[in-house]
Amino acid sequence: MEKQQENQRNKHAAYKVLCVIAVVVAAIALVLLLVKGPVAAYSALLGGIACLLPNLLFARFAFRHSAANSASLVMRWFYIGEAVKIIVTVMIFALSLTRLEELNLAAMMITYVVALVMNIHGLALVMGRE
Repeated sequence: MEKQQENQRNKHAAYKVLCVIAVVVAAIALVLLLVKGPVAAYSALLGGIACLLPNLLFARFAFRHSAANSASLVMRWFYIGEAVKIIVTVMIFALSLTRLEELNLAAMMITYVVALVMNIHGLALVMGRE
């Protein structure tokens, strides 16, 4: 039972961090919309989505089962989630770069890196507090 509670705490922490990142990405896109225009704004949104969506999918896979059920099952879903995360990230970047005529690559990459750093440090901070 304790492992299931820990799983729920970790799941809640991961989603909390992703929500904060979503707000920051939206704020960056809004600022860029006002300062640089719509191309920079949607480019920033794509950069944020390239970080958020794969991490959301990963969290869904990783927290599918608790360690109380089966450690090997947890690890299997963890690895599947990581593979999905990488594939979706590459697909978002590939589709954005090949399908969009106007794209502010700097806005996209900077927002992606900001979201990625927030994800890494946010999880470390939230997990350290609990």
